[in-house]
Amino acid sequence: MTWFLLALGAAFCLATADYLIKRYFSDLAVGEMVMVRFTGLVPACLLILLLRPWPQMRPEFWSSVALALPAELLATFLYTKAIQVSPLSLAQPFLSFTPLFALATGFIILGEMPSWFGAAGVALLAAGGYCLNIEQFKKGWAQPILAVTRETGSWMMLAVAAIYSFTAVLGRRAVLAADSWFMAGFYPLLVGAALALVLAASGRLSWSWLKRPWPALAVCLAASAHVVMHFLAINLVQAAYMVSVKRFSIVIAMLYGGLFLHEARLGQRLAAVLVMELGAVLILVLG
Repeated sequence: MTWFLLALGAAFCLATADYLIKRYFSDLAVGEMVMVRFTGLVPACLLILLLRPWPQMRPEFWSSVALALPAELLATFLYTKAIQVSPLSLAQPFLSFTPLFALATGFIILGEMPSWFGAAGVALLAAGGYCLNIEQFKKGWAQPILAVTRETGSWMMLAVAAIYSFTAVLGRRAVLAADSWFMAGFYPLLVGAALALVLAASGRLSWSWLKRPWPALAVCLAASAHVVMHFLAINLVQAAYMVSVKRFSIVIAMLYGGLFLHEARLGQRLAAVLVMELGAVLILVLG
């Protein structure tokens, strides 16, 4: 039960960080929004690296990190832009497609066929994704699908889900070649430093968000707590179970959007995303 509470806490903190960034920083450039999140991770990451002994790292750790880093940078910018330009209730649900893309990768590369549970999960993901825009059905059966292409945050988050299905594999490889806690402390710092370099090289690195210290501090606390609880939970239970619970972050983010940002059709979208989450869990745990 401890792992469950930790995973749920990680979900709450992740959703809270997303809400705070959208609520208080979405008027800024995407680069500044990105730096708010990753600067917020610095305290927890440094604490992990200082308090825990560093492992002996095998060569595949560095190769995995090197391959994952460019994809992670792209996913970070897309994720942040999706939060900025679209309602949370239309962007966040498409993260549920990450297990589907992982399933597709396994089929294409390894020839692995999904089980019946995996196939059922795929069907539920498709049904839930269709119902997110079900009000468009009166204009034609294809309109709920086409609505995804018209909503920038939706298709961007779908791209993020595809990228995460790739980086997750490399992340697992890196953890096996080092240590999960070292990865928790080192990798976000590396990503943050790389993002800062990219922004600096393009002349877009700015620290004006520091003029909003209290929201920035709140993001820092939420982001740091998310990292700590995520890795405490994943050390207590199989990753698939932990990730399944943590996916409630999508539901929590949607509630934030509906209750505090007054996003429309909250009930309809929550029902759709719960169907999608059930599909994702089937793929993760039984697929």
